[in-house]
Amino acid sequence: MIDVDGLFEKYFRDFLAENAGKFTEEELENKVEGVYSEFGRTPQKELGGKTPAQYYAGFSTEELVEELGKRVKKGQSVSDYLYDAIAERPDAASLLVGLVSTRENEELAVYAVNLLAAVGSEEGFGKYVEVLLDETAGESLAESVTEQLCDHADSVKETLLSVFDRAGKKGRGYIEEIFSCMSVDDRVTATLSDAFSSSPSGERGLYADYLARYGDERVLPLLIEGAKDPSLTYNDFKEIRFAIEALGGECPVVWKKNR
Repeated sequence: MIDVDGLFEKYFRDFLAENAGKFTEEELENKVEGVYSEFGRTPQKELGGKTPAQYYAGFSTEELVEELGKRVKKGQSVSDYLYDAIAERPDAASLLVGLVSTRENEELAVYAVNLLAAVGSEEGFGKYVEVLLDETAGESLAESVTEQLCDHADSVKETLLSVFDRAGKKGRGYIEEIFSCMSVDDRVTATLSDAFSSSPSGERGLYADYLARYGDERVLPLLIEGAKDPSLTYNDFKEIRFAIEALGGECPVVWKKNR
């Protein structure tokens, strides 16, 4: 396929030549997005007189996903028009799922996760759970799948509850974040409460934040008792106090160093 972003670089150079001296450097930076949008609406002779969007529309879904993979693996830029063309193809889901793996190029796997969300497919959720259970998963990929599962937390509740005990430390951390986005369930409440109680100094505030987001008022006694811990850091105490107040309670103590 033709390098559309390469064509844009030439298009933008021509724009700069035509407008030499008319704009400050900051003004030019602000114009890049607008010029890119204009480029996308302009037929290009190198594309057979088609606009970039029309150009990509002429390829099969398999060809578009293959081009995505080639460009990412070579460290080349991925045109927004290529990305958008794939995002408009629901049949791309099965191809994209195959790219979600800790053994795949991580950047490509992240692209696949984001495109699956754009396509509106839940087909990759099983793969996302596998990523969270793999302690070798890169941070970018793990965070991407966590974000997507947080948006559909109840859909994967039973699966995550069933695998939680065999997840490693990193995986549990990501899964606990997803738990915080679920509707109230006794099993999830118990898991998040245990995580809060057993969390070390410096992490207690994170789990207080999860409990506040989760929204089960039954954890208020646990949080109130936790706020009384004299070893709390100020940041931990602040987050616990916020969680108590967010759930409708009142913090009974003020923070004092080593109180």
